[in-house]
Amino acid sequence: MAGITIGKLIFGKDDFFYGLELCLHKAGRTAYPVNEKTVHGCDVLLVSLFWFLDVYHFERFLRESGLKHRKDRPIIIAGGMQCTVTPRLIAEMVDYVFIGDGDDYLGAILDQIEAGEKPSCEHLITRESERIPPPAECPPSPFAQMQGTKRPILRIEIARGCKYRCQFCLLSGLKPYREVDTEAILQLLDMYPKCPVSLFAPERALHSGWKRIQEKILQQGRMDLGQDARLENIDTIEKHSVTFGLEGISYRLRKSISKPFKEDFILEKLGRFVTNAKRIAFVSIYFIADLPGEDQSDWDELRRLFERIESENWSRMLTLKPVLNPLSPKPFTKLADAVIHPFRPYGQIWKDFLRKGDAGQWGFRIVETMVWDCHLRVMDTLVHRGGPKAYQVIQKIPSSILGKNVPTPMRKALAMEIIKASEKAGINPEIFGDLREN
Repeated sequence: MAGITIGKLIFGKDDFFYGLELCLHKAGRTAYPVNEKTVHGCDVLLVSLFWFLDVYHFERFLRESGLKHRKDRPIIIAGGMQCTVTPRLIAEMVDYVFIGDGDDYLGAILDQIEAGEKPSCEHLITRESERIPPPAECPPSPFAQMQGTKRPILRIEIARGCKYRCQFCLLSGLKPYREVDTEAILQLLDMYPKCPVSLFAPERALHSGWKRIQEKILQQGRMDLGQDARLENIDTIEKHSVTFGLEGISYRLRKSISKPFKEDFILEKLGRFVTNAKRIAFVSIYFIADLPGEDQSDWDELRRLFERIESENWSRMLTLKPVLNPLSPKPFTKLADAVIHPFRPYGQIWKDFLRKGDAGQWGFRIVETMVWDCHLRVMDTLVHRGGPKAYQVIQKIPSSILGKNVPTPMRKALAMEIIKASEKAGINPEIFGDLREN
């Protein structure tokens, strides 16, 4: 075909297309955002799927757009982290699935389609593919994105992969650690000197040029909106807010996943950050519930940690936002086969903890957060462990539920319906773990 019209589709809180835009930039191509109506004007649709909920959002899009009944156009190519993790499932929904980093490959694929050929690439699969290739690995490139965002924020990827090998995390199992050259990052900052910037990487402060990058941002009088850092590095963040993950709710559980932070170290680092903030510090801490072996003693230890924070004078200058995420076992990780407890009432457990049980309230500012309920844990597990048969189940979920906030009274019933439908589709119900509520 002479010239092709390319559409792009992504799901999330904003129109953050960074990875896809980087691929298009290197391919020398332009793609246009689409909706359920305009998508029919495309020859090729590029879909970026980042996490499990995107699979359900995409299924809803396929239904509402009528693409489920298309004959030959547009050709749908899906990529992104979720495609790399669960390619067999995604292949049931699209024409082609790209596995891994598409930076250096998308151009050739689109050229082949434009020439009227079937795309051929070692990292591209279809529903009929007999084997799953290893993910493509591309080094990160100096690239800044500002167009296509709802706020004028400059976004720059400064590194890819991770040197740490936390047992629950995909990144170190998927790709080696690689950095964008420091000088190239500084040049990008000079090219766009006025707007706020968001530098991102699995661990930003690990970059070998982090100090120089931070100095440049301060010299320019701009704000770095990036939040994440590992605990060991939070005192290198030149701002009053930070996000880090402790993950395990006790030292024993942290050690089991290769994050052996002890209480004294946590308090030292947290206290130093709050003190250096010179104003009310805002700190988000991520925890993982349902790690293998978790019991009441781990929760008792977390309570003692909060009591120790409460006893510190600097805690009066702290606003703490603790976030609890139940374990989501992922392929490529050492916890891929971990037994989970999707019906364990972590929402109520967390609510009681944040409100200090019967003891009133904590002596420092705290932001209450919600926890994934049972239906989301079951939907997550279906995507990651159900294989291609999972799509038979997803297709039967009503559109009124896909991509929507399910009312609390309906959640348990929905979770059980999905488990029963999975068994009928030939999926072993044991993938969903221990279904008891304790």
